[in-house]
Amino acid sequence: MPHDTTLDHLRAHHGDFELFRDLMVKSSDGRFGPVFWGVFDQYVRPRLGERASVVDVGCGPGGLFAPLRARVPHGDVVGLEIQPAMLNTAHARAAELGGVRVVAADVSAPLPLSDGAHDAAVVSMVLHEMPYPLALLRELHRVIRPGGALLVFDWVRQPLASYAAGAELTPDLIQHFREHCLYAPGDLAFLAESCGFEVLEVIGRRGGNHAMLALART
Repeated sequence: MPHDTTLDHLRAHHGDFELFRDLMVKSSDGRFGPVFWGVFDQYVRPRLGERASVVDVGCGPGGLFAPLRARVPHGDVVGLEIQPAMLNTAHARAAELGGVRVVAADVSAPLPLSDGAHDAAVVSMVLHEMPYPLALLRELHRVIRPGGALLVFDWVRQPLASYAAGAELTPDLIQHFREHCLYAPGDLAFLAESCGFEVLEVIGRRGGNHAMLALART
């Protein structure tokens, strides 16, 4: 999507960017706890060299920067983000940590990264936002070196009753349901395989409402 179209889409989905940024900061520890990092350490970390480069796609306010940096202390972390409020916070976190570079980039467009220049990427809560996620997956296959890794974490299909959890069925809730619950875990695996990734494992999270996919770049 064109840059302005992407921002319009995200604004309609998230509302006020600064309020959403604050929510992301507050919820980071709950979303990226021991299970998330256990999967990362099992499937991604063994594929990282001493000076590995890891891309955080749709990095938001930079909640993954510190733990990623700890796992590649002699490498680098590259965060890609488009929302202005997220970028401001991400740049501040990157400056505090060192070894982290933040790039303003629309991840629905070609990524401003070189072919095979990165050892791994993390894509958390991004694919469900994209009208055509294959474009991003193909770009990630391009920028991750052969033998590298991709870790996907996202919403997956669930019944509307469990998604609503007793909340009022407003137009906004129904629209979010359409976006969050479009793909089953197997659908995400199929998309990844279609772009040249090998599926190492699919892990259900949070009662099956989310999934993690550990993928290898073939």
